[in-house]
Amino acid sequence: MHKHDPPTPFAKAKEREGNRNPDSRETPRNLRSPRTSGRRRGPSSTLLWITPLFLLSMAAAEGKRSDLRSFLAKRGVDTAEVDDQALKELDKKYIIARDLDADTVLSKIRNVVGLRHKEDSIVAYKGLSYQLPSRGLEQQEYEPLLRQLCLRRGKVDCCTVGDPKTSRWAKAITAMLSAVQKLLLSGKRYTSHWLCYGDKLFGKRHKTVDDALLDICCLLECTWESLNLYHASQGMVIGPVIFTREDGEVIPCRSFGSLGAYIQPEFSKITAAPGAEVNFILVVQGASVFDTFAMGRGHIFLREFSCVLVTGGDGQPDIITRVFLRKLKDQLSVPVYALVNPDPEGLCIFCAYKYGSPEGPFDNAGLTVPDIKWIGVHLGDALDLAIEEALPLTKQDISILEGLCANKYVMGDDLFRTSIHFMLYRGLKSKIEALFSRQYPPIDYIRKEINNQENI
Repeated sequence: MHKHDPPTPFAKAKEREGNRNPDSRETPRNLRSPRTSGRRRGPSSTLLWITPLFLLSMAAAEGKRSDLRSFLAKRGVDTAEVDDQALKELDKKYIIARDLDADTVLSKIRNVVGLRHKEDSIVAYKGLSYQLPSRGLEQQEYEPLLRQLCLRRGKVDCCTVGDPKTSRWAKAITAMLSAVQKLLLSGKRYTSHWLCYGDKLFGKRHKTVDDALLDICCLLECTWESLNLYHASQGMVIGPVIFTREDGEVIPCRSFGSLGAYIQPEFSKITAAPGAEVNFILVVQGASVFDTFAMGRGHIFLREFSCVLVTGGDGQPDIITRVFLRKLKDQLSVPVYALVNPDPEGLCIFCAYKYGSPEGPFDNAGLTVPDIKWIGVHLGDALDLAIEEALPLTKQDISILEGLCANKYVMGDDLFRTSIHFMLYRGLKSKIEALFSRQYPPIDYIRKEINNQENI
């Protein structure tokens, strides 16, 4: 194994303002979630308007926690070795979002806002307050029993319409709750980007919309889909496999052409193509790298290894891709390897696959691949091959790398700690493309790194 090879890491996520969508504009400071802006909440007098209905909803929530085992089973999480008492304790300790029907979500919205009827209009009146569960990194921890990143209960952040410091975010939450209410009552389904498109509070700032929706899902303890929203995926897959859709239609992956197939949530079953043997799954960072492996001389790579190639596109992988990768791994029962950039962003992307998203730590159940192995690219290899391609670390990069060292449950591995320190010491980062200077695509490098993993 290379002397700079780090073991499987868990990188502290990028600050929430830049992690969600690298192409989106920065959210104006006066419309950021109070948890992401780092500002203190308003005075203690700005408390949630607690109604009898709200108290009843909390009691109902307690009753629904007993369904955790069935929900985890639906998500593909094996809890056979976890007894009922342990599950009960997990449910008390963490916020774990559930799939809820429209009536249940509407009732929760009614209780939170204090409506008489679920069809009543939601208005941002002065004094309307929300106690939003904090999604900050200090509330997140890795849970070994679930093998995922979780969000602890307890800490809440209050925002109140009329409070000088938090009013705009309270109005944003109210506007989003109103939009979700109308969507649920209509029975229609949209992507989040169309939900409040053109609203003067949000404009075209998709990141702000998503952040408000994450707050709402965490508050209601429900999944994104429970709000009648669906995710748009940029993930792609190619390899000797066959997909079976929910309606029973069988589609060979090769029928999508040499560029591969866009990952679809309707792919309910995945099997190897007749006469084919899938040896492993390789996840790569970036659409351009995926195209390199899939097109042109890429057919040599696919034929050489007989593997399935997956990418979550550019940036953090979306939920659809993460769900698909978990399903692919479970149904094919083969190893999963990851090839990402030797930089802080690459480490964060790998960790989203392995441990779950720090953006939505309350909804990571069944969305992780705990056994995924990182095979590079290692910074030492990239610098040896093409040091001219290296770039200096930015202040944000350094902050992310320093954050890695604060994660005790990850930094227990000496090799990982050494690798992070090496990147900080050199002050450099690089890209997967550095491997192309020696071989295109880098078949020998991947073979060597996979063999190293198998020998560990």
